[in-house]
Amino acid sequence: MKLTLDPMAVIPPHVTAESEALSEWYDAHPIVRRLWAIRKEHDLSVFVTLEPTVDNDDTSPAWLACSGGWTGEIQSVTGSDVRMALLDEPGAAEIDIDVEGELIAALNWRDPTSFWKAD
Repeated sequence: MKLTLDPMAVIPPHVTAESEALSEWYDAHPIVRRLWAIRKEHDLSVFVTLEPTVDNDDTSPAWLACSGGWTGEIQSVTGSDVRMALLDEPGAAEIDIDVEGELIAALNWRDPTSFWKAD
């Protein structure tokens, strides 16, 4: 599956209680720059990019410190088995991942590189 950085291209087809819960979780964690969630049967794969540190653009310290807790939090609010993965800041408009399923959340309103145009 390819994840795109274009916010208009990845709007999930419908809003569910699960996608709302993920949106609230994303809103409560300002260090998470982007979040994609993909459902396959009873499993939920969550991919995130993080805000880099101020001194050296590293995201590893925050990931190592928080990823276990975040996985538990998301499992709690969704009731699903969750696998989380950190994605490096993409250099292209699309990210190739090795997961298939239904995209249920694509959140990036904190991303400073998002390009939004007013009509």
